Amino acid sequence: MNDIYYLQYLLYIAAFAVIMIANARMQSAYHRYRKIDTEKGYTGAQTARMILDANGLQDVAVQLSNGGSLSDHYNPMDHTVNLSPDIYYKTSIASVSVAAHEVGHAIQHKEGYGAIELRNRILPLANIASQLGWGVLFLGLIFSIRPLLMLGIAALCIVAVFQIITLPIEFNASKRALMQLESLAIVDEAEQADAQSMLKAAALTYVAALINTVFQILRMLLISGRRNND
Repeated sequence: MNDIYYLQYLLYIAAFAVIMIANARMQSAYHRYRKIDTEKGYTGAQTARMILDANGLQDVAVQLSNGGSLSDHYNPMDHTVNLSPDIYYKTSIASVSVAAHEVGHAIQHKEGYGAIELRNRILPLANIASQLGWGVLFLGLIFSIRPLLMLGIAALCIVAVFQIITLPIEFNASKRALMQLESLAIVDEAEQADAQSMLKAAALTYVAALINTVFQILRMLLISGRRNND
């Protein structure tokens, strides 16, 4: 029984550590590369516009994001690339890398990249599962209601599936971003390695999120099994 307790807490600590390490690496890379300007001096907004136009996406607008730092995203509903102020206005390695990555999603959408369609189909269910999963788990744990506990675990499994589908989409968008930055000469050869490092650090956060969810599922299964035995 003690072994189950130890494993349960070990999974909790491991999940927390994975997220902290990934976020720290992302923040470290961002703060490093946001201070290094590219030789060509294109802003993130200019970079996004250049790549969009080069790929026949003149109908996609580039605009400021309403969120805070690193709230950058592509919105397929209104065909907009939304960039946070730092990314939009600045000429850093971080700015052009993040902008190119978000445009990578726009190119995926145009080309009908298969994983995106699958992700969009399960997105509403994943959003519901993400919002309600932990609440259901909490109620199941507090009141010792096993069906609620299992329902909460199922919700986390849906989130994990969504995260698994998201990984290749993000990696592919980064690959497209690097190709566009190189082919359009937005960054030089030396800067390409820095752009790649920046995008790898960002991708690590998605990997960490998946690992965290898997660890939490395993932890909840251990708790459920222990309570069932009790």
